[in-house]
Amino acid sequence: MKKLFYFTAFIVLLSNAFGQDIKKISLQEAFDLAAQNSKQLMVDSLKIQALDFKKKQAQNAMLPVVGVSTSYTRLSGNIDELPPINFMGKDIVLNKQILNQYNNRVSVQQPIFQGLKNWNTMKSIGQLKIATDLDRQKDQQDIKLNVIQTYYNLYKLQQTKIVLDSNIAQTQVRVNDISKFKNAGLALNNDVMRAELQKTNLLVSQADVESAIDITNFNMCILLGLDISTKIQVENPEVVKDANTTIQSLIASSYADRAEFKAQDYRTKAADYQVKASKSVYMPTVSAVGNGYYNNPNQRIFPQENNFKSTWDVGVSVSWNIVQLYTARAIVSDAKNQKAQLLQATAQIKDGISMEVNAAYETLKVALLKIDLAQRAIDQATENKRILDNRFGAQVALLSDVLEADQFLLQAQTNLLNAQADAAIANYKLQRSLGAIK
Repeated sequence: MKKLFYFTAFIVLLSNAFGQDIKKISLQEAFDLAAQNSKQLMVDSLKIQALDFKKKQAQNAMLPVVGVSTSYTRLSGNIDELPPINFMGKDIVLNKQILNQYNNRVSVQQPIFQGLKNWNTMKSIGQLKIATDLDRQKDQQDIKLNVIQTYYNLYKLQQTKIVLDSNIAQTQVRVNDISKFKNAGLALNNDVMRAELQKTNLLVSQADVESAIDITNFNMCILLGLDISTKIQVENPEVVKDANTTIQSLIASSYADRAEFKAQDYRTKAADYQVKASKSVYMPTVSAVGNGYYNNPNQRIFPQENNFKSTWDVGVSVSWNIVQLYTARAIVSDAKNQKAQLLQATAQIKDGISMEVNAAYETLKVALLKIDLAQRAIDQATENKRILDNRFGAQVALLSDVLEADQFLLQAQTNLLNAQADAAIANYKLQRSLGAIK
């Protein structure tokens, strides 16, 4: 029987190889392809880039403000000049009419102190950038886990199809044998119908599995960024060893290694800086101010002349909105509230990690138990089938018992394949719950 099984599997794989574009992909290669083509990771990179832009904006707010203004005004000429007066031997016209007015100004304002708002904002953005990078690491792990589940689901379906193909071939042989028995008067027509019905049921199952393979293969191609016409061939899952540790030690380890938990710590630090930044509204704003003028006429020149004159001034500006000592409380309270929400979210994440680790640990233990049970069931079903085949050949067993034995063996083989793949998935889920898939 084993020879027939392997021969059938070889024929199926050979026919697929010549009929379709098959790409054999290891699990590590699948990880790499998924990371290269992940839209989520691209979004994460853009989020990190956006924080760089925000930090640059905060830095720019600390730079001097330089402004340039220029204007030209034509005055009406309907004002008579006053008679000139003699001043220190010179005739001076007090209201000399200069009809063309030119005003040019360059102003510079350098913030000196703004309550450390921009400095704390930049510190907060720096912490958020680290947190966002940790979010990206978390998404990488989630993508890996998604790849693993899809990869081994495809493995289960492909292996199930091989088992079904082998059983269909065996059932056809049985149909042929019973047909010969019927022609020889050793079997009833109903026996042939039962055998053919079992084959039909297997063909229905085969069609369902092939459809599921196509769907899972399509999803895998999308996930890895491959052409959707590519037929992916996966590798066998690694053998999973017993889970020989305690749940308490696993949970403690997960708190230290989970990227999202670390990210919350940096977000908390960022919230502290945001609270400090919000308190800047309590402080006065101090700026250095300088202006340069090149006007015609220049108002500082007396008497006024129809000439361009350059002058300048420098000073210090202090502004303090006293009312904000009261109104700013709402701003500070909002920042503190945001931090309080963050702390509660961190506590929720911690509880979620504990439950996730426990569920993954229990699932792995059950998966390993199912492997042992499935292997024992195969041994039992194989022996049962051997006995019934011999008894049926000796005409001392019912056909229904023989067909049932075939079904038991098929189910046991399928259960073993599923249990092995489920154990691999459960092992990777446990690794993910602890921090990172190795």
